Amino acid sequence: MSLRTTLLLLPLLLLPAARAGQEALAPVRLEVVQPTVWGESVFVLGDLPALGGGDPTRAVRMRPVGPHRWRLDLALPAGATYRWTALVRSNAAQALADRGNARQVTPVRQEVVPGASVERRVRVRYLSGFAAPRLAWERAAGRWEDAPMRRVGPGRGPGEALWEVDVPTALATPELFPHDGAGRKDLAPGGRPYRTSRADLVIASGEVHPDLPPARRSPSRVVTVRAWYSRHLGNARDLFIYLPRDHDTTDRRYPVVYVHDGQNLFDPRAIMGGWRAKETLDREVAAGRLEDVIVVGVANTPARMQEYMPPESGGRADRYARFLTEELKPWVDAHLRTRPGREDTGVLGSSLGGLVSFYLGWERPDVFGRVGSLSGSFWLRDHLASLEQDAPRALRVWLDSGTAGASGDSYEHTVAARDLLLGKGFVLGRDLQHMVDLGAGHDERAWAARLGPALTFLFPAV
Repeated sequence: MSLRTTLLLLPLLLLPAARAGQEALAPVRLEVVQPTVWGESVFVLGDLPALGGGDPTRAVRMRPVGPHRWRLDLALPAGATYRWTALVRSNAAQALADRGNARQVTPVRQEVVPGASVERRVRVRYLSGFAAPRLAWERAAGRWEDAPMRRVGPGRGPGEALWEVDVPTALATPELFPHDGAGRKDLAPGGRPYRTSRADLVIASGEVHPDLPPARRSPSRVVTVRAWYSRHLGNARDLFIYLPRDHDTTDRRYPVVYVHDGQNLFDPRAIMGGWRAKETLDREVAAGRLEDVIVVGVANTPARMQEYMPPESGGRADRYARFLTEELKPWVDAHLRTRPGREDTGVLGSSLGGLVSFYLGWERPDVFGRVGSLSGSFWLRDHLASLEQDAPRALRVWLDSGTAGASGDSYEHTVAARDLLLGKGFVLGRDLQHMVDLGAGHDERAWAARLGPALTFLFPAV
């Protein structure tokens, strides 16, 4: 039995420089040599959140790379000290929530992530009627500090002023909140501190903004476009478009994510159950976790299965791709204030919609730079199997599944998709995220609950 850790060197194509406001991450490769029997895998458990945070039910499954050889590539905070060990666990989806399903097979090791932890400055501005506001914030994990804010200008009306403070933090997404020094706190929706990766932000009226909100505000809203016709597919479908706050009163431009089965996104009375996506989007944006984003919900048609299945499985996803890239996206870019580049364009869906999202990102990375697959139907393996010899793609990818039901919500097939990407140089926590939703089934309620984490990984507020 042996184990080792190595610095993982990857092509620059797949490791873009950290965006402004993000902490430095360093790729790390963990390797273990450990025999297993059929139905078992080796998992990593450590004290950092990305390594399970000490909870064996959150341990991260490694990838087999040879006889008894296991590997995991992931990004951790540069300079961080961490402890980890390897466990052998049953792969059975229903057993993953069992804390007793764990056999430690290596000693606990302490390692240091390559690189140095560097504090960054975060500028917080605050529109408030507090007489002398202060800011409480996380400087490091579990370490809170407090500082007075200075008045820098007038507010939006009588009794309000603009306050400002610059604070240091070593965290990518620190929690923070203003208060009046006498017990009154200004908290995010839901009564929690704001949590944001923005390096320059404004807190106003219970929301985080990238800059000062305009004097005339417009709320987010959903508009419906009926019977949008596609000549490539020869059919029509409805569109449900989420326009973010202030879209109608500013000249800002926004990233766009196209979501399949769009009729289920916003209407809680949807026949299969609604995702209540507007509430999720509003909440995540206001709390500072999600960038203001346009969401185009693209309804399905009676031809859903064929349109969402890749050609390798006998479907028409190639035609569906032409509909999105040659017809719908140009129309959206012409009529809405979008940022049309691939790095600001995403595609997301669940079940077959998750499968076609992966297909679209892989086949058209020149158009879609961000991909979200929730409970993707990767049991249709033909497209994945055809990618073994393909060059890597410069994508940011979210994969997830539940563990309930006869198929375990295709947990194993999702892991296979994850492992294919890891084998092509993707790094967990950097350009790839994989979530296992213990006990969740293959249904709209589960996807609604995971929409927020998926979007905040794909379009973090910076």
